[in-house]
Amino acid sequence: MPRNRRFSLIGFIACITAAAAFVVHACPFCPPTDATLSEKLAQSEAACVVKFLSSVDGEELSMQKTTFEVLKQVRPSDSYKPGAKIEIPIGVTGKPGDLFLLMGQLKNDEMEWSLPIEMDELGREEKYLRNAPSLESPPVERLAYFLKFLDDNNNTISTDAFSEFARSKFEDVEQLAPQVSRAKVRGWLEDPNRQLIVRRAFYGMLLGLCGNDDDAEYLKRRIQTVDPNDNRIGFDGLMGGYLLLRGDAGLQSMIVQKIDSLPAKLSNDQLSDLNGMRMTLVFLWDYRRSQFGEEPLRAAMRRFLDRPELADLAVVDLARWKDWKPLDQLIAAYGRDPWDSRSAKEKIVAYALSCRKDAPTGAGAKLPDHAAKAQSFLDSLDPEFVQSVKQAGGGLAPAKAKQPDATSN
Repeated sequence: MPRNRRFSLIGFIACITAAAAFVVHACPFCPPTDATLSEKLAQSEAACVVKFLSSVDGEELSMQKTTFEVLKQVRPSDSYKPGAKIEIPIGVTGKPGDLFLLMGQLKNDEMEWSLPIEMDELGREEKYLRNAPSLESPPVERLAYFLKFLDDNNNTISTDAFSEFARSKFEDVEQLAPQVSRAKVRGWLEDPNRQLIVRRAFYGMLLGLCGNDDDAEYLKRRIQTVDPNDNRIGFDGLMGGYLLLRGDAGLQSMIVQKIDSLPAKLSNDQLSDLNGMRMTLVFLWDYRRSQFGEEPLRAAMRRFLDRPELADLAVVDLARWKDWKPLDQLIAAYGRDPWDSRSAKEKIVAYALSCRKDAPTGAGAKLPDHAAKAQSFLDSLDPEFVQSVKQAGGGLAPAKAKQPDATSN
């Protein structure tokens, strides 16, 4: 029988660090999330529903421990049958009889248990997990199952169901859209629960996938209404959903309202909306380029070069989109406010490096005008500075991982 491993402080921190490293960010409008319960179960050698027996506290982490009794096996194991005792080196708050879900992995013939997951008195989490389609099932089949639990009154279940969507590809969520109730999504967007605000962007996008003209007008009102008692978190998703429904006409309207009409000095809400608009353009480029066209999206992003608060971020996007039209503008602005800081200069140099690389290779290949101009600019700078930007990987944020095109309309 494998020994229950006692964690040292270093070992415990290492486990937390490893868990933090296992983060996937797939949904374009969702926050990063840790592995879901289904994923954790698939990685486990043992999983049990247990009841709390006792806990021993200690001033030092290594002295804390909690004892549980196995009630049911979620993943069969000869070593942890019902009635077996499990002791973990973690202090857990609970009352005798409280239910928890434990999952563990074998490391060097010793069982390492994850943090216990508290369950409700009916143990609904175990049923929810047991009935979930396997990870090998078609993504849409899995999402259809978790859709039913997004508004579950059990917080563990609801949060995990949302994590399943947050870790899903956009095209899979899009394929699920015909099964989604637009009325339900509207209700979720109206939910006053402040803890659910992190879902607002996703729900806005989802309404754009399953909604109609009435929902487009609803999203537009939400975008235009500034409530002093509300923050603007998630409004990029509302804009994304609105534009999915309204297309190019909606894009031109949002460009006027959220970029061109803003004053030189921005309030916090206006700055939040401005950045939300930039992020929405990135979303459209990655997933709806064929609907809106490359040049209109590039032209919209160029407007951010005149907004000092976000110009350096826009340069990253424009380089990724291979838009070299603003090269002259950026060369002329180099070293001048707001492009006079080292970080800002690095962004322009990195943009020029990307521009220079966008050229045919091979013997006799003619250097395009944009690449020749970028090379001339780079040659005029301190070579050590240019080299430092090269060594830093170009100075631009890494491009988003390529995902299958989801531009069907």
